[in-house]
Amino acid sequence: MTKYLPAVPRARQTALFLLVTLTLTGCSANWQPLAIPQPKPLPERTVVEFHVKDSVVQLHGVRFTQDSVSGISWLEHLSCDSCRVSYALKDISQTRTGEPGRTAWPLMTPVFAFLGLVILLATVCGLGGCHFD
Repeated sequence: MTKYLPAVPRARQTALFLLVTLTLTGCSANWQPLAIPQPKPLPERTVVEFHVKDSVVQLHGVRFTQDSVSGISWLEHLSCDSCRVSYALKDISQTRTGEPGRTAWPLMTPVFAFLGLVILLATVCGLGGCHFD
C-alpha cells in the first residue's frame, strides 16, 4: 500500500513556489551579453563566459588582443599568472559577462544574521540568563 503526502493548501504551494523562484533568481550571476573584442578593459573580477567548440569556458582577469582573449579560470586566484590560458577569437562564441557568487551575499547576510541571533539567544538562555514570565 502506497502512502501519499498530505495535500498542501494552494496558498502554501504558491508561497513556496514564489520563495524558491525569488531565491533562485537572486542567486543568478546577472549574465550580460558581451561584444568581442572588448574595446576597454574589464574589471579583474568580472567573469567572462564563452563557448569553445563543445565546452563552456569561464575566465576572470580577462585581457583582449586583436585576435585572442586570455584569462585565468574563475575558480583559480587572480595571482596565478601561470594559470592564464588563451583562446583565438575566431574559435569562441556566445560570449557573456557576469559575477557568479557575488549576488548570493546580499541574500545570505540576513539569513546568517538571524541564525547568529538564534544561536546567541540559545547560548544566553541556556546559561540561565533568559526568563520570560
